[in-house]
Amino acid sequence: MQEHDEGASTLSTVTPATIKNAFTEIMNDEAAHVTFFQKALTQAKASPRPKPTFKGLAQANQRDFATMSRTLENTGIAAFLMAMPAISNQDYTAAAASILTIEARHAGFVDFLLGQPLSENGAFDKAASHAEIITAVSPFIESLNGGPDPADELNNDIVILNFALLLEYLEAEFYGINVPNLFK
Repeated sequence: MQEHDEGASTLSTVTPATIKNAFTEIMNDEAAHVTFFQKALTQAKASPRPKPTFKGLAQANQRDFATMSRTLENTGIAAFLMAMPAISNQDYTAAAASILTIEARHAGFVDFLLGQPLSENGAFDKAASHAEIITAVSPFIESLNGGPDPADELNNDIVILNFALLLEYLEAEFYGINVPNLFK
């Protein structure tokens, strides 16, 4: 009986080291997503958008960081769900689906840390409109640095991949700034 109780308490305890490791993993995943989209665009003989200049990403404490992480991860899920039906290349669709599952794992972890349901939408995640995604991320974009306008119609795979790259740049920058500073 005691062994069972110890196991239960072990499962219910999330240590600071576990949280740091998880956010480091998320940071590395987002950087890998950026690399994937850059490579996919290059292989498609298209230019990957330049990295935008972002603003307002540094967070003062772990709680604010986790709250913004939740927002960005759930926005990412909604964006992938919105864009996936418009992708025509099956390889890109499969890659987007794979990235979507990772984004959902990130969101579930952060939702758990904040005491929220694992999915903010219950048993079925929901796509957001293109306009809703732009509204969510625009406050953090200082300059597109000559890259395509994220409001461009998502009418072909190259535009969609560059839109996804914008979102991944944002997440990678957010984690790259905050994880090393808040989880020492």
